[in-house]
Amino acid sequence: MKIIVNGEEITIDTENVKTLGELLDRVRKGKENLVVKKIVINNEEYPLARLDELKQLELSDDMEIELSLSPLREFLLETIEEVLRYIERVKPLLGKVADAVVAGTTEGYRSINDLAEGLNAMENVRMNTIRITGISPKELGLSVSEDHLVGILTDFVNALQSKDLVKISDLIDGELKDVFTYYEEFFRKVEDLLKREPS
Repeated sequence: MKIIVNGEEITIDTENVKTLGELLDRVRKGKENLVVKKIVINNEEYPLARLDELKQLELSDDMEIELSLSPLREFLLETIEEVLRYIERVKPLLGKVADAVVAGTTEGYRSINDLAEGLNAMENVRMNTIRITGISPKELGLSVSEDHLVGILTDFVNALQSKDLVKISDLIDGELKDVFTYYEEFFRKVEDLLKREPS
């Protein structure tokens, strides 16, 4: 088995290492502050969203496993920067998306799907950021309350489930802007705190 970590081939005792999860534990032993940033198995990159499932993967001698590990703080800052870039790109387009939804175009349906996935991804990053850092949204003094955020997202999910295009469009062109404002403010303030902390 060939194991490459951060671009360098390493040799570790793989006896009693049957799964990818056990291999990760062995590689990260004594380096628990490192997180997995990328997994490539036999030249195929796997999404980190599947990490828990991948940990069950049985290893064989003919495998080539490439791992990129990164310090947790650095990884969190990179992820936050990606989210902020996404917000900057999508926020100005909400009006156009709302129009496409009301028009009932294929592009409108695709946009709803993309938007729902984006919101879900941002919420996952927010929850993980809170879990990892211990930062409470209340202590950040955000202009949009968490309760307001949850209410809008609940309305959006309900409108999606009932396929109420007018309601979806109204939310996209209206209250969803508050959601994007919340996420932008949350991630900018967390980023600022992380950058000020000594590493």
